[in-house]
Amino acid sequence: MDGTTGARWASQWGVDPQWIMVDLGATAQIDEIKLQWEAAYAKDYKVQVSNDQSNWTDLYSRTNSPGGVDIQGVSGSGRYVRVLGTKRALTNYGYSILELEVYGTLGTSEPPPAPSEDSHLLSLKRPAYASSQEGNNSAELAVDGTTGARWASQWGVDPQWIYVDLGATAQIDRVKIQWEGAYAKDYKVQVSNDELTWTDLYGRTNWAGGVDDQALSGSGRFVRVLGTKRALSAYGYSILEFEVYGTGGANKPPLQYGPNVALNRTATASSTSQSLPPGNAVDGNASTRWNSVATDDEWISIDLGSTRTMGRVVLNWEAAAGRVFDVQVSPDGSQWTTVYRTLHGAGGKQDIPLYASGRYIRMKGYARATGHGYSLFDFEVYDYVEGHPKPTYTIPALPTASTIQVGQGSYLTNDYKMPQPQYPRYRADTLKAPLPSNDWWQSLLIKPLGDMIVTQPLKSKFFNQGLGILTPGAGYINGDKSAVNADGNPDLYLMANTIDTSKMANRVTGYGDWSVDSVLSDDATDKLKVTFVKGSPYLYTQFSDPNSVELYSARITQILDDQGAAILTTDGASVTTDRLAVKVSNPDGGGTLRTRYYGLFAPAGTVFRKVGPKIKIQLGGGQGYLSLAALPSAADLSYFHQHAYAFVTGTRVSYLFDEASAQLTTTFTLTTQLKRTGFSDQTLTALFPHQWKSSGSPLTALTYPSVRGTLKVREGNTFFTTNRFQGIVPQFTEPNNPEYSRALMSQYLLTLERETANIKPAADAYWQGKALHPLAMGVLAAEEIGDTVYRDLFLSRLKPLLTEWYTYTPGEKDFFFYYNPDWGTTYYRVSEFGANTGITDHHFTYGYYVFASAVLAAYDANFRTQYGSMVDHLIRDYANPTRTDPLYPFFRNFDPYEGHSWAGGYADNNNGNNQEAAGESLFGWVGQYLWGVVTGNTSFRDAGIYGFTTELEAVEQYWFNYDGDNWLPEWPHKTVGQVYGSSNFYGTFFSGAPVHIYGIHWLPTSEYLTSYGFNPTKVASLYDGFVTDNGGPETSWQHVVWPIQSLSNPQAVLAKWDATPVQKNELFNTYWFVHNMASLGQRSADVWATGGASATVYKKGSTYSALVWNPTATALPVTFKNASGTTGTATVPARSLVRVNPLQNN
Repeated sequence: MDGTTGARWASQWGVDPQWIMVDLGATAQIDEIKLQWEAAYAKDYKVQVSNDQSNWTDLYSRTNSPGGVDIQGVSGSGRYVRVLGTKRALTNYGYSILELEVYGTLGTSEPPPAPSEDSHLLSLKRPAYASSQEGNNSAELAVDGTTGARWASQWGVDPQWIYVDLGATAQIDRVKIQWEGAYAKDYKVQVSNDELTWTDLYGRTNWAGGVDDQALSGSGRFVRVLGTKRALSAYGYSILEFEVYGTGGANKPPLQYGPNVALNRTATASSTSQSLPPGNAVDGNASTRWNSVATDDEWISIDLGSTRTMGRVVLNWEAAAGRVFDVQVSPDGSQWTTVYRTLHGAGGKQDIPLYASGRYIRMKGYARATGHGYSLFDFEVYDYVEGHPKPTYTIPALPTASTIQVGQGSYLTNDYKMPQPQYPRYRADTLKAPLPSNDWWQSLLIKPLGDMIVTQPLKSKFFNQGLGILTPGAGYINGDKSAVNADGNPDLYLMANTIDTSKMANRVTGYGDWSVDSVLSDDATDKLKVTFVKGSPYLYTQFSDPNSVELYSARITQILDDQGAAILTTDGASVTTDRLAVKVSNPDGGGTLRTRYYGLFAPAGTVFRKVGPKIKIQLGGGQGYLSLAALPSAADLSYFHQHAYAFVTGTRVSYLFDEASAQLTTTFTLTTQLKRTGFSDQTLTALFPHQWKSSGSPLTALTYPSVRGTLKVREGNTFFTTNRFQGIVPQFTEPNNPEYSRALMSQYLLTLERETANIKPAADAYWQGKALHPLAMGVLAAEEIGDTVYRDLFLSRLKPLLTEWYTYTPGEKDFFFYYNPDWGTTYYRVSEFGANTGITDHHFTYGYYVFASAVLAAYDANFRTQYGSMVDHLIRDYANPTRTDPLYPFFRNFDPYEGHSWAGGYADNNNGNNQEAAGESLFGWVGQYLWGVVTGNTSFRDAGIYGFTTELEAVEQYWFNYDGDNWLPEWPHKTVGQVYGSSNFYGTFFSGAPVHIYGIHWLPTSEYLTSYGFNPTKVASLYDGFVTDNGGPETSWQHVVWPIQSLSNPQAVLAKWDATPVQKNELFNTYWFVHNMASLGQRSADVWATGGASATVYKKGSTYSALVWNPTATALPVTFKNASGTTGTATVPARSLVRVNPLQNN
């Protein structure tokens, strides 16, 4: 640094690392570094800056440098600059620099004071706001404490900003920004106390990226990074972590526990698996782990070396976590005392405060969260620090398993070693089991903030910024046209600014049939309560502090009054009103900019004030309510205003089946509380296509686009739908078309006999159910051809399988049902698809059992008497028509508003819940209906009628788009494989083959499938769509595809009939179905049976035929009707399935 290359600095030889530092005398803004290396140059080195000679920040670095002259433009600030060499070019020498030159502007003051001892991270998990975001890279990801996620702005736009609310005024002494590759070249770090006026803390020009760690001195509540020039012109700005340090703010200083006293101590365990020893849990390396064998009773213990008083234990679990476990301490490693126990371990990183003494500490596992062993990345222990809390825990008793006798059957309960669903921990204490699952809001019960709550036309989710709100519309098709997604980043966020976001969580406080109440808060106060209502354009919110309300959005382009005039056009402007509209322009998930409108409706005298990207709201009169609505247009503000104060407090569905007319009437009733006199107590509700197409209730002209199709708005607190129940029978009578052969049918029944000769119980009840189905269908088919030998043989194979499952024998491993009291649900131990841990697919599985049980009970009265109550348990689990059942919720799997079932237990997906197998879902209703017919249980029968009739309409609308008006016109397929709350997907969970995507909705094969074929043209289009997507006719799953094709063209199936490729245990069933379509024709809605009879009507040419099933012990009179009146009658003998002419008296 002498200004000449005639002399040089050289380090000692052969030693790494080495450094040279220059003191600039005062803090300087540095913009260029010039290094002139001698021959002994550094291959790898860093150039760093500091204000205290202790904490160094990289300006830039080099690897594999070629030496010579290094001239680098930089942007940095500091008093000290050093070159840190880490790898020499000449291994026998040292490092040698001819000249080190630093350029920039020297400051005139000393550097800011060093951070105080109380300085701590103020920004962690605080609310963060941004001018925009790219994809899912939202602002709160920059303050989440991990560099595994990031905030990113939209691409190609300057300026952009992100700021964090520290919760209260803070003295700021340090800001650290960890830039991602898309960094800012020019930016400022600013501070504010009101989110309007910003003061620069410091600025950078020509910044080189990386980490900007700056000591400084400033004061304020809000800290902002304002980017004015991007490093990558094609992209935006991206920050991995934005950290603000100091004192004050809302985040309290963390408790200081000192070092991890378990680090590198001796660890032992009950077992080790996969060569992952217990020492890995105490090595301080979060990438290594201990793993036990896959049994429940396992432990890991640590010898701390001496007796210690422990104040904290941290268990960092791998996915294979402990669900039920103790933390125990011991003086000698032999005598253990339990100081903590959980029966509902949540996994992840569990930070457990303690106050306990001992030399040894262990995790004693009783039950695992997965089918694997226990696996811990880290087991950390910290000493107690005087002054910290001294927690004590009440140790709950381990549950005692018990067997519940039900008739001659039984089930197991209260066994903590059984697989368990996720615990519904986020709820009010008053909310007791049985709890509904498999709906659209249950993610709120299992996650602190839940996932997206898809109510249509709205879609909402709790974020750190508050309740994020979006009106996603009809969605967009993805690139390969395999999905329609109605998504995007929220348009708005609604929040109570009194909530400490580092501590907040939601709790569910109540629910209706299609509504739920949830509170977002950081304590027991209901700081922000939200009522979500399926089909409602409104969100109803209540605040404990009327002055805490904030609406945040960087996407608001205009704020309007009820005359459509722009208001709040400048920062700081305010208006006193009870309503306003906001116009939002926000790209959807596909990148298309969408314009949407929202209305805000408040008490009289409310003050709205624009503050940067926020509208701060003081609710008038000290009242704490506010409703928000998605508006079809800004012109609708006044109309929605009239109904905005009718807060929905309850939702209830009821249904009535009229035996005399076979008419099903479903009534939807909303209860409201009027918040403001002089306004309507009637709410506005958006009806789904399956509803408004079947409703006689008057509708307005207002509509919303949605992924389900057009939603139409009704004014009023009630509406109804009506549908005709066209009947269900379990099987066909023997066909009489000339192509049919009884002899061939007998051969196919022989094939079924051989395929089931060695049938044994299956551990997974779903696969057991699919094995039961051919046997049950075979019983009925054998009966129809007069083959009592096969009938009785198949019955003899059905009964032991069912009674095995309907009976729990203490100690047995599988083939029984288990009742979980946390949710109020019945499931089984082994489930490939999560029926146990995820409460998934119960209606799919149990439909098979109930159908087979109905068939068996029709022939075996003793089975019905002895095991019927166990069948009732399955029905009560998935489709319970009773609201007061102490064990099971009302209609677990069925969404009464959306009109179909959901398969997922928790709706823990940002596209909402999902359902794949429409056919198996319908078949669940078939089983329930037939069981009700067999047992005379009209409650079950009518629930089956309600569910089947409603869901059939929904399947035809949302899975098949039979009317051609619900899907985007460019959707290229004739089906969707999976329906989500805000998405349609062409695929399945197990395959992308067209035959599976279509076929999953066409099974199991049974008479109910003919309901797809009331309109032969529509079902033919469905089959033709499959052939197009498949690139030709079916080459597999013929037992699934051919019945569907036969609904419109049985002769085409008969012409290509070949038994060879057909699944053997379904061969008879496929043959029987196709020939019955050739014999009967198509389903007809012209004529129907009354009196509650199990009957269906067909038409071939001008000839009508009716199938009637009477499983009872007495003759059954049936009356047939059409739109003009009675067409015919029949008296059906006991225990028979008959074919009659419904146009005459039989």
